[in-house]
Amino acid sequence: MNSEYQFTDTADVVVCGAGTAGSIAAIAAAREGKTVALIEQFGIAGGSAPLSLVTPMMHTHIRGNPMNSCLSQEINERLLELGAASGDGSSFDPLVISIVLEDLLVKANVRILYHTLITDVKREGNVIRGIVVHNKSGRGRITGKVYIDATGDGDVSCLAKAGFAAGEEETVKNQPVSLRYMIGGIDIPKFRDFLQQYENRDQPEEYDPNRGISTAMTIPNTGKWPLEPVFLDAVEKGDITREDATYWQVFSVPGRKDCLAFNCPEFFENTNGTDNRDLTYVQLHGKKAILRQLRFYRKYFEGFDDAYISDISAMVGIRESRRIVADYNLTAEDVVSHRKFEDAIAQSNYPVDIHGRKLRNIKIRQNNEDTRPFYEIPYRCLAVKGIANLLVAGRCIGSDFIAQSSLRIMPTCRAMGEACGIAAAISLNENVGIHELDGVRVRNLMKEKGARFV
Repeated sequence: MNSEYQFTDTADVVVCGAGTAGSIAAIAAAREGKTVALIEQFGIAGGSAPLSLVTPMMHTHIRGNPMNSCLSQEINERLLELGAASGDGSSFDPLVISIVLEDLLVKANVRILYHTLITDVKREGNVIRGIVVHNKSGRGRITGKVYIDATGDGDVSCLAKAGFAAGEEETVKNQPVSLRYMIGGIDIPKFRDFLQQYENRDQPEEYDPNRGISTAMTIPNTGKWPLEPVFLDAVEKGDITREDATYWQVFSVPGRKDCLAFNCPEFFENTNGTDNRDLTYVQLHGKKAILRQLRFYRKYFEGFDDAYISDISAMVGIRESRRIVADYNLTAEDVVSHRKFEDAIAQSNYPVDIHGRKLRNIKIRQNNEDTRPFYEIPYRCLAVKGIANLLVAGRCIGSDFIAQSSLRIMPTCRAMGEACGIAAAISLNENVGIHELDGVRVRNLMKEKGARFV
């Protein structure tokens, strides 16, 4: 063994990051008969779900919510069997999903390297020759034939000197970040009745309050926030800050009868997900905000007398950071005009979703004559430009700022992961480069395995 490294490993496919996209990429490649090494800096699979407590899984806004990934459908079914998901799979327990993913990874014979940090990428010309890592065993090198960057922030691509962009094109400002948390010990029926008092005010006909507690932020399709008077009263009395009242969202968690998940506090400054100083700031100040908000709930809400903090995100919730330059980069125009691609590996009609005081949402154009009202993501968005054997999956694929705000949801990221795993396998089986590979073949194989496309 090279004395420079305390350990080495070799696999056909090396997947970096065991989040939603990375785990599915690893499983997909392994099920195609490839040896797969999966590198993850934390000790859990699922990425932003268990680590940032991101729940629920957003709907693609395509009729029937078709899963472009057969593995995504399989995961949802397993969660349902465990009583950890809603009927349509949109709401789920963010911790149980990690157990489901780990079971699938192990059964597929994926070699998992937890608690392993990627520190460097060895590149010769336009080819990656290895990933340098560090963990409790020391310094190591993982060598593969095809590499998949599913780190969320495009860390591997960045280390490999691939091109990337970050932030809004004009301001270079990133989307706001969050430090989500869960609270247990809540009298849910009592809290629901409390919300009903406010949410019945001036509600539009299409608003259905009987869907349960899915959000208490705004009345859908309006700019109204029913609980705003409660929050502003607390701000005036000094019980919470104005920042606490800027963005607030709450979700039920299947299988947890007295627990709710909160999509806040949200930070509009210190939002660079690749700057350790910003990440540290959000963790420190976010926890203070969470304690402040818990006291607020106990004082102003009904049903929180015995409430307690049951979980706080171990990882800051990042909506957008690096966007890696790919063979094709999805644009805002592609999204809002419902553009279709022959080599599409994912479909979505999820709206442009940009958070922030000075950033305004842009709605996807509504065309009543459009019989297929959704946009597609081509395989080429996953092939990292200028590097022969590197694919990328997740929120960091090739796109502009506005397009990324729509494609970043879990169903889409899962489809990207499956596409990367299958593309890597086809590339190796047929000795064809990932850039020369026809994405239509990737899509067709995904469909053969059960992925559903409109």
